[in-house]
Amino acid sequence: MALTHSISIPVGSRSVAFDGAYARVSEYHGTKSRMSFVVTWSEAPGTAMLRQDTYSCDLDIDGENPIRQAYLHLKTLPEFANAVDC
Repeated sequence: MALTHSISIPVGSRSVAFDGAYARVSEYHGTKSRMSFVVTWSEAPGTAMLRQDTYSCDLDIDGENPIRQAYLHLKTLPEFANAVDC
C-alpha cells in the first residue's frame, strides 16, 4: 500500500516539484490508543528517498491494521488532497 501525490522539495533558494511522488508509511510506533508514523517520499518505488515526514493519529486497536489506519488518516489531511492509492 502506498500513495502518489505531488510534492515540492526545497533546494537552496528554490523548490523542485515532483508530480506523482511515491509516499509510503515506512515505520510506525504507538500505544493502544495513539500512533506516530513516518512517511517516506521517493520519486518512484525503489528510488532514493526525497524526504521523510512524521505524523500521528488516534489508533483503533480493534480496527483495521495500523498501517491501513495511517493511510486512511493521511487521506483526511489537506496536504494529501487528491492523493491516489497505488
